[in-house]
Amino acid sequence: MNEKYLVAVDGSEHGWKALDLAAKLAGASDAELILLHVVPHEPMPDGLAQFAKAEGLSMAEERGRYHEGRRIGDQIVRQAEARVRKSGFERVSSRVEEGSPADRIVAVAEGDGTDMIFLGSRGLSDLKGLLMGSVSHKLMHLAPCTCVVVK
Repeated sequence: MNEKYLVAVDGSEHGWKALDLAAKLAGASDAELILLHVVPHEPMPDGLAQFAKAEGLSMAEERGRYHEGRRIGDQIVRQAEARVRKSGFERVSSRVEEGSPADRIVAVAEGDGTDMIFLGSRGLSDLKGLLMGSVSHKLMHLAPCTCVVVK
């Protein structure tokens, strides 16, 4: 059976460590790597959007922020893919999506039949992470498969 490993890449030090571990394990087990960066989608609250529309204010800044995030995400996945391919591993694909990071990671994992998810820890303590709702804590509860959080 061909395994699939999903690696959530965000450009952080811990994210690169998660990528390296996933690539090493994928190479040993001939698994496929799927690299994913999620551009957080933070929609403008309805009240504020209605106010901006009524006042004739431009929404260009909001659109610009998303496009900049998308550009950076594209660069992160390109670097991650190059890093994996440089080690000689070829069974890798990458994508950038928009939305809630934990929700999008789960959706991609479910849709692609992922066997394991790898991601870097942001280094938050357990209590602080729970209070802030970190992506890794959410994934531990929502993921359809094994999650490996690398610090």
